[in-house]
Amino acid sequence: MELYELILNTAVDLFQEQGLKFTVQDIAGRMHIAKKTIYHIYPSKEALLTAIVHYGFDQIQKGKQEILSRDMDLVEKLRTVMIAMPDSYQILDFRKLQELNRYPEVAEQVRIRLKSDWDPIIELIREGQQQGRLRNISIPVLRLMVTASIEEFLSSDMLRKENILYREALESMMDIIMKGIEV
Repeated sequence: MELYELILNTAVDLFQEQGLKFTVQDIAGRMHIAKKTIYHIYPSKEALLTAIVHYGFDQIQKGKQEILSRDMDLVEKLRTVMIAMPDSYQILDFRKLQELNRYPEVAEQVRIRLKSDWDPIIELIREGQQQGRLRNISIPVLRLMVTASIEEFLSSDMLRKENILYREALESMMDIIMKGIEV
């Protein structure tokens, strides 16, 4: 594993423990390397957080491609691909991301990534509609509903207050959506 990935993974571990309160010094201490080594790769904590966002979403996209290549029921494939998350992120408490608003550029990158890479999902929905397995719905409205819900899950304290895990919220959201669009 490359040094930049080791730094990212260490930062993700620290995020799980401390939320966004971890420091670059915490990463350096955990890795037994100099802080300047990290700053050479990531010039600021914000740059590191942005890299974590892109790395995480890239891993999600890899997972989606793997799901899309499986031979499985179309409706189940749609449900699975819409809330795909890498195995390494399954234990993360994404409810801690509500602190991300302190880093507006990073929060914006999350919003951009949530709204991108919808083409395979749109294709599955259209295929399901053509097969008569899914109702004819407004795909742009569905897309907006899903991305807005995920943004709310990530930015609000509601899940933490209700003691709902992020993964549980995603699965519940998909249950509601799929019941609404299945024929």
